[in-house]
Amino acid sequence: MKKIYIIIAIVALLSIACSKDSLKLQNPNEPGLENLETEEGIQKFALGVYAPMRGGVNYYAWFALTLHNLMGDATTAVALNFGFCYSNQIFSITRPDGSVIKSSLLGGKTQGAVLKQLNIRENGNENAFNNEWMAMYGVLGHCNLALKLLDNNEVVFRDNAEVKRKTYQAWFLWWKAFAYSRIGSLYAKGVITNEYNVLSSNYQSHEAIITEANRIFEEAKAILATIPEGDTTYSGLIDTFIPSQFKEGNGGVITPKMFIRNINTYMARNILANKYASDLTATDLSQIETLVNNGIQQGDKIFIMRSMTPSSLCFVSETAWTPYRILVGWEYLSERLVQDFKAGDNRYTRNVLRRSSALFNPRDRGYGIGTRYTLKDGGDYASTSAGVVELPFAGTYEENQLMLAEVKIRNNNIDGGLAHIDAVRTYQKAGLTAVTGTGLTKEQALEELRKERRIGLFLKGTSFYDARRWGILKPVAQGGGRTNANVVVAADGTTEACTIDYQYLEWFDVPASETDFNPLP
Repeated sequence: MKKIYIIIAIVALLSIACSKDSLKLQNPNEPGLENLETEEGIQKFALGVYAPMRGGVNYYAWFALTLHNLMGDATTAVALNFGFCYSNQIFSITRPDGSVIKSSLLGGKTQGAVLKQLNIRENGNENAFNNEWMAMYGVLGHCNLALKLLDNNEVVFRDNAEVKRKTYQAWFLWWKAFAYSRIGSLYAKGVITNEYNVLSSNYQSHEAIITEANRIFEEAKAILATIPEGDTTYSGLIDTFIPSQFKEGNGGVITPKMFIRNINTYMARNILANKYASDLTATDLSQIETLVNNGIQQGDKIFIMRSMTPSSLCFVSETAWTPYRILVGWEYLSERLVQDFKAGDNRYTRNVLRRSSALFNPRDRGYGIGTRYTLKDGGDYASTSAGVVELPFAGTYEENQLMLAEVKIRNNNIDGGLAHIDAVRTYQKAGLTAVTGTGLTKEQALEELRKERRIGLFLKGTSFYDARRWGILKPVAQGGGRTNANVVVAADGTTEACTIDYQYLEWFDVPASETDFNPLP
């Protein structure tokens, strides 16, 4: 029988995402799963939900999110580790004189064909398909176990049992829906299972997985709606679930209403990210509008991550993610990302630096990797010091605003939509002149939106989804690619406006680490 072993990181009971104030590790001499039936055990398990995402090094915050940056052409990479360089191999670049540059690594194949070739179990986390799958199914197994105990009333609470049970249920349902959202938004197929340690070969389409994610989000919302906004039992528990460094900046104790708004924003993303922009229907736009009108507001606390030492214990070490790696030569700032900044944007001034020498076709691994730019250490986006930079796990105020902008522009309320773009720029202190009331056409407004999503949501986990849904990853012959795209064509930093034919894979295959033991039907 075809079966799947849903990964459950029991080590998460022992591992803490790292907290400045305390590291309350489980006594190794105590029994195992029965400890989850105590308040102390389930509390540690709630904090341990981050552990499966870390994996051997950092499956999620480094390996997985970096691939999203690369395939969204927000950053580039030359290292072959973790599938990075293969993932940003452009099929062809056509220069203004008509000459065509092709990747030496692809051997005439597309990026997707090569990634499929490399999808073997022996490649481990060098297989691009592997890491987000491993992280998210680890989270799913973790949550399924916790929810089973809570649903069966197996956890003994000393007091305020009803509110405590609801708080735990909402927490684990959020992360379970988050995991399904990630799987359904990246993989062509996945497994739906709502049981812990029950073997399953229930492969479903990515559409079905997104439906399941939204079903679970709705379940979490229904529970949260029954918890009073100022309930101290709820807030006290949430405070213990989130590591101290994840409560800085936009992070913190998320109230029940804020929690619901975070969910609404993610549900809107699930619609937008998983359809081509050209296929969005009036119903889709209406559903997105309803969700984002009730989504994250300015000042709401959201789910964020920050790095911290020591790296051996923390979910995000100071070195194992893009905000550090882009400063030390593991990732580079894409020329096309820099190209999308508007003149006079303070976000550029605060964060972007001209390199002392241009990066050009490094190791003969692709003209598209080249760049004249890097980031400032200690700015909004990058730092070699732990705890300085913040990245979101899920939605943000800016994303919510820009989804609302898109709905309005596509519904021909041009200035209404542009007002939300202006709001994001004001929020991020861009210092740009307002675009509202400047007489932009619908096409021009959508281009303004495209660029703002590139800049305003940089490193916020949306660049790949956007490139896919706008059709940019499709072959040029099918209307995809990017024209007038800056490419470094010489070692002295000379750039030309080229046509890029990406031909990137839009949906990942199930990794061989899964299918070798649980074959696809």
